[in-house]
Amino acid sequence: MIDCDAPDVDPKGCAGKATEGTYTSLARSDVTKPWKICITVPHLKDPIWVAQNYAAVQESRRLGVNMQFHDAGGYTEVTNQAQQVENCTAQKVDAIIVGAVSFDALNPVIESAIDKGIVVIDGGNGISSPKIKTRTVLDYYEMGKSAGAYLAKQGKPAKVALLPGPAGVSWSERSAQGFKDAIAGSPVQIIDTKYGDTAKEVQLKLVEDVLSAHKDVDVIAGTAVTIDVARTVLVERGREQQVKLVATYLIPTTLDLIKSGAASCAPTEQPVITYSMAVDQAVRRLEKKPLDDKYERYAPRPLLVCGPAAGKDNNLSTFDEKTSFAPKGYSPVFKVSP
Repeated sequence: MIDCDAPDVDPKGCAGKATEGTYTSLARSDVTKPWKICITVPHLKDPIWVAQNYAAVQESRRLGVNMQFHDAGGYTEVTNQAQQVENCTAQKVDAIIVGAVSFDALNPVIESAIDKGIVVIDGGNGISSPKIKTRTVLDYYEMGKSAGAYLAKQGKPAKVALLPGPAGVSWSERSAQGFKDAIAGSPVQIIDTKYGDTAKEVQLKLVEDVLSAHKDVDVIAGTAVTIDVARTVLVERGREQQVKLVATYLIPTTLDLIKSGAASCAPTEQPVITYSMAVDQAVRRLEKKPLDDKYERYAPRPLLVCGPAAGKDNNLSTFDEKTSFAPKGYSPVFKVSP
């Protein structure tokens, strides 16, 4: 939990020191009407956002509220997502949850919605507008820091190619900074950093470029999609024994690689819990029943999940997948009515 008004917290995005506590969701009996909630996210191309759709659907049903869910189409689709926010505003919904494609670009339409009395929740990526009073966002600085700290803890020299995700997006930029800070003063060295969308074809090209340019790379650290495609390329090139893989977040296919020993570790932000919180926070604001008046930003702690390739750090036996993934076979739902 973070107090966004604290002197050591950056009001743009509310990034700073967090306090640990216990999160308790509203009971169904606390909800007085079927509020209308609109959600827009960058895309549904990876299991993180599918898990968050699942969580939003389940929590909306549990609390008995209306929910509509929109997919912007990718991190380049600023105009499309801005239009989605404007459309939700025009429909006079009660709350909008935004998993933003840009840290800054959506501020005008978001602030317009707030000025019209709509509750806006920063849900998933980070938004710079200080007008937002509630956020359910794990600072991806902590995710990158977790992955970097694992490598630094090994105490061995390692040349790392870092592929943190899309340029200019809060979560990827913060992830990269956390990783860099975690390895500072250690024998781990970043020899290349490449940004790009999390689409498979984009990450595949970046991985191929890295492996062609750096014959001495020891570790590829990057998005879950990066690690998935990197494994395939490494096997094709016969370098799977020489290059270690560490992800900066976790999806089911990455977990499979960790379980098999093909990748070492990855942190999870527990997205099912995060978007359950997002819907709960929207309803709390509407019902004027805050969890705590002091804090405006909430998120579960990141968990570093490691497999047999991590040796004594292997903790697969204690990891509960239900906090992070939608059930197998789940298809996104775009509308919930009580």
